[in-house]
Amino acid sequence: MTTVKELLMDSLKALVTAELKEFKWRLMNTPHNHVLKSEMEKADIFDTVDKMVVCFGPEEAVKVMVDILRKMNQNDLAEQLENKNKQAQAEGNMKTSVTVGGNSQEIWSKYQSLPVNRKKRK
Repeated sequence: MTTVKELLMDSLKALVTAELKEFKWRLMNTPHNHVLKSEMEKADIFDTVDKMVVCFGPEEAVKVMVDILRKMNQNDLAEQLENKNKQAQAEGNMKTSVTVGGNSQEIWSKYQSLPVNRKKRK
């Protein structure tokens, strides 16, 4: 079974270092803007994929990646990702690899550590 994360990772693996750097730059500077520069500076492809899935959800992460790849003129790669995602959905074997409640404490900790969510507690 193919997971969304595997599809996203395969797409990023096809990029050379300079293209991966451009991808991360575009990810940080998109209207989606859920990804902080500090989180992406030293992120490898695994961290990038994890961050995208957490920020956008599995299906939206695919759409965001396709959009960014097209802006980078990586049209063949974008089309491959779209087609593989559609095929996996049509076959009904797409796993999102997101476990509900599986790491809820870890996710909650990350959520609370975001600058927007930090409040002085009395």
